[in-house]
Amino acid sequence: MTDSTVDKNSKNTKPADTKIVRAAIHPATGIARVGNSQEFYIGPETIRSKPKGPGFYKDGNGALKREAARFRIYGYNGAGQVVSEVTSDLADIEWTVQVANQKAAWYQFQLALDIPEASDPNLPPSKRRNANVTGASRKNLAIDPGPRTISGPNRSGDPYKFDSGEFYGTPVYLGELQTDDAGRLIFLGGMGLSASKQGETIPLTDFANNDGWHDDVSDGPVTATVSIDGEQVPVEPAWIITAPPNYAPDVIGVRTMYDLMQDVFVQSGCSLFRARSLLPMTYFPYFTG
Repeated sequence: MTDSTVDKNSKNTKPADTKIVRAAIHPATGIARVGNSQEFYIGPETIRSKPKGPGFYKDGNGALKREAARFRIYGYNGAGQVVSEVTSDLADIEWTVQVANQKAAWYQFQLALDIPEASDPNLPPSKRRNANVTGASRKNLAIDPGPRTISGPNRSGDPYKFDSGEFYGTPVYLGELQTDDAGRLIFLGGMGLSASKQGETIPLTDFANNDGWHDDVSDGPVTATVSIDGEQVPVEPAWIITAPPNYAPDVIGVRTMYDLMQDVFVQSGCSLFRARSLLPMTYFPYFTG
């Protein structure tokens, strides 16, 4: 007995056990990008996708299209093998997303707080943004519209907009949810707007640490409930991050040779655990030499 069967009409190998016992949202971290156009496109879903043609990233008026993040759900059997993508044709799916922008209530962009230097007594401590705002008044700094839930194919509209969060009483739109024809989740971020407190003219003094200012990027958890034939299966969640535009989308980021070789092993069918055991990290790469 084999543990998989091959569909003669495709190149995909399907497991013999097709009972879905759990599911996971992919990608685990989705990236959306702001833009000042109502039009949008789906961000890259494969490695090194083909470049887009001239003018693709702008609408007819020259405004920058938003890059949407699309999330899918995949079902796994008891052996951890992928059975299939879970769409609205196969299951009842309800998506819930909660994004917020709490940068103005957090620390300044000075030093990453998860590195040893952050607790070094010889270095200046990280400062809070808007430190002059204290007590209960700091709630005015956090833009938190609360969660939004969406289900079914081809859904969109006002109920799915993250538009009820405020910065000092001013509503700030952080994006919205949609679904495609298979019930997959589409997340759209903000419009690329930033401003100081309503009624105040506050000069910009820094690339990031400007008290009294806000923008419309955000991040937060993406969850889903999935029921197949009336039986609910557990679903691993994901995360959505809204970022600035990528003005050089065809430029490939630098990576280490170790990361490249590990990727080659995995792409050839080797598990990540096996790849790491065959490629022991006996030294750590550095970028200053």
